Amino acid sequence: MARCRRQQSPVGAAWLAALALGTTAGPAVAADSLATPITAELQQALWPVEVALEIVAVPDPGRSEPRPGAEPEPIVLMPTDAVTVPDGHRLSLSHAISTPRGRRNFSVDIAARQHPRDQMEIEWDLVVEDAPYQTMSVGDYLLHRLRWGPRPEVDEPIIRVSRADIVTTRGEPHVETLEIDGATYEIRIFALSVRG
Repeated sequence: MARCRRQQSPVGAAWLAALALGTTAGPAVAADSLATPITAELQQALWPVEVALEIVAVPDPGRSEPRPGAEPEPIVLMPTDAVTVPDGHRLSLSHAISTPRGRRNFSVDIAARQHPRDQMEIEWDLVVEDAPYQTMSVGDYLLHRLRWGPRPEVDEPIIRVSRADIVTTRGEPHVETLEIDGATYEIRIFALSVRG
């Protein structure tokens, strides 16, 4: 009786050879692990994002006296500050201004992510804090006004506005309007994909 000899396929031989070499190789590294996310290379390949912030004080048309037929010009408190960051990177920007009652601080955290069809997702957090001036005597105030005395100190800051949202834009800025003590502000957040 003739014995039937089973013939091993070339793919099976290559598999066994690779398995044998794999067990005799050096120590395992993180790149060989199944714990390495399969999207790691995709995250590094994303285009960077240019993020910008602008803070504008919008004048009240009833208070100012512009030229006849012209609208009052907005006052730029914080010029456009643009930074190029990786996709999804969290960016914190802040700006402080003086008011008749003390110091007002705007703090904005921004994270921009790219979406299909040239859309940008903007995740933002806004906090506006007021630090009022400490009370001072009339004599100290006069010395300060004559520039012979120190500037008035401010108390601990108080949160006046706290907002957060996730919006989607396509080339245009996201504008958030605030009104604090009769003053109107526009927070303009820009996010554009940087290609090439």
